[in-house]
Amino acid sequence: MRNLLISYAKAVCLTGLLLLAGCSDKDKDKAKQQPVPFTNQDRFGRYDSIGNLGGKPVSIPGGVVSTWVRYVGDPGDFDASRKARKYKRPPITYQLPIESFGFVYRLTDGAVLSRKEQTDIDYMHDNKTLIRIGQPFPWAHTIIYNIYSPKQPKTFNQWFNNILESSKESWDFEYSKQPNKVFGLTYYQANNGIDPSTNQPWTDNIAGKDLYIYRDANNNIKTLILCDIVGEIKHCHHDFIVNNFPIDVSITYNRVYLKLWQQSEKNIAAILDSWVVTNDGKLIKEQAGKV
Repeated sequence: MRNLLISYAKAVCLTGLLLLAGCSDKDKDKAKQQPVPFTNQDRFGRYDSIGNLGGKPVSIPGGVVSTWVRYVGDPGDFDASRKARKYKRPPITYQLPIESFGFVYRLTDGAVLSRKEQTDIDYMHDNKTLIRIGQPFPWAHTIIYNIYSPKQPKTFNQWFNNILESSKESWDFEYSKQPNKVFGLTYYQANNGIDPSTNQPWTDNIAGKDLYIYRDANNNIKTLILCDIVGEIKHCHHDFIVNNFPIDVSITYNRVYLKLWQQSEKNIAAILDSWVVTNDGKLIKEQAGKV
């Protein structure tokens, strides 16, 4: 009887070991199928955010991202639905499409704000001093929207038409194209009617922003800018398409810096390009925003 129990115990132990070995092999196979991607770090040990942007693998410095990186399929920030609570994001790799993220860009020299770096000190200084005395704030809040589907438009043609139509339907005014360009941009001015006391066009309608566009060689609108005409601080909301990714960039800045629109587009395109890496995450260029 004792020998029988010993034999049974040995059999149980052997079965357990085989099961463990089997689980270990399965885990190894699973690990081989889903390897942890190599991720770059900065000098503070912060990991880059990775993903796919405009069909290219990117590694975005951790100190640069001003909010967080959203991936295609992520539920909305305030989505409390059951479906959102159950959502499980796929493993983050250099092939997982990014939906959007934000960073802060300095218009005067093309620098990128990075936390704990000199640009962070500069930003805080400008925020405390320039705004208080009414001087133009040289920083632009920038949001990157990934154009990840062939169905997504790569021009602002429809948006431009919608602005013209909605101004008539919702605000009872029209846009009129002006004869002269402004900083190389085609300029449309809001005609808000005539003020009988001055016999001049009304300029106090906040909906009647100045509208600027830039068309490419194929007559497609690749830059669309709306600028405030009233207010103590007038802002421009500037959208443009980066063709070689493609990506939709949206930046907001003080209207004083409208004259830098073209250089800003080139600078931001170069910043994004500096974050492109190989398929396995190896750096190709010096990353903007990382020391």
